[in-house]
Amino acid sequence: MKNNSVSKNLLKMLIFLVCLFLALILALSLGAEKIKPSVIFGGGDKFDNIILWQLRLPRVLLVLITGILLGGSGAVFQMFFRNPLAEPGLMGISAGATLGAVIAVTIGFTGIAITGKSSIFTGGSFSLILISPINFFAFLGALLSGLLVTLLAFSRAGKNSSIMLLLCGTALGTFYSSVSSMVLLTSNKELHSIYTWILGSFSGRGWNEFFFILIPSILSIIIMFCISRPLDLLSGGETSAASLGVEVNKLRILVLIAGSLAVSSAVCSGGTISFVGLIAPHIVRKIIGPKARMLIPFSMIFGAILLLLADTLARIMIAPAELPAGIITAILGVPFFLSLCLKK
Repeated sequence: MKNNSVSKNLLKMLIFLVCLFLALILALSLGAEKIKPSVIFGGGDKFDNIILWQLRLPRVLLVLITGILLGGSGAVFQMFFRNPLAEPGLMGISAGATLGAVIAVTIGFTGIAITGKSSIFTGGSFSLILISPINFFAFLGALLSGLLVTLLAFSRAGKNSSIMLLLCGTALGTFYSSVSSMVLLTSNKELHSIYTWILGSFSGRGWNEFFFILIPSILSIIIMFCISRPLDLLSGGETSAASLGVEVNKLRILVLIAGSLAVSSAVCSGGTISFVGLIAPHIVRKIIGPKARMLIPFSMIFGAILLLLADTLARIMIAPAELPAGIITAILGVPFFLSLCLKK
């Protein structure tokens, strides 16, 4: 019986990976300038290869890793809070990232250059990595928001109540959104870039952003896999999990670290992408079941597939212009969210 279950899971994993591969090929091929699949596997002229390697591929990889992070962190948050409506933006981290991005635009930094030795504010091109100040400050804003909500919740709840995390996250998220709105309303600067970022767009992203988020993304994914077994034990409640040897306080900290790193990296890549972390775990749970050791990796894959298709659709719907991918995920996510709320 156990071998039969393993075989079925392996088959499902193979199907998911094939779907992911097809979504990658579509994302690389379609856009304002179409690329033949033969170019992806080593053919094509110089112009096609420039589009593929310098523009299309880094963007697709960013979408891929963002989908993995949002899908995986959504599964982790839903299991930890034992709440089917939990998702990565619940802790106010996305709102904190938005505030950081708004501050960057308002102050008017020209760029963030990261060298092998230090980080400096410059517009030069001699540095190893040059990323948008919006992305950099969004990353910092998300990390600081995750740290603040953790400190507040633990100081008031004696490290024993996950409810305080939800309450503090919701309150802080509302505060960050209010401050962001106030800054935007009183700013005289061009706000098109920040507006597009808030809607969730991968336009203009490249290799610099990919390498910038690579290490925190890998750390977040590793932590998610490491906490899968304790999350399974937590399904019966914190008291039951503690009696089975789970260090609930330590688990709570690891969940928040993984979530903060995941959301920080995701918003640095493509802005505020909503609902992927909500939709992916729910659909996967219907197919795979509730076990964390299966739910988390499958949610990562499905989140990547979902976001790749959304971004591809956003690029081709009004080509040569493009829609923010966040609009596509919101159109899909709102009715899905409402259906969950209306279920008994």
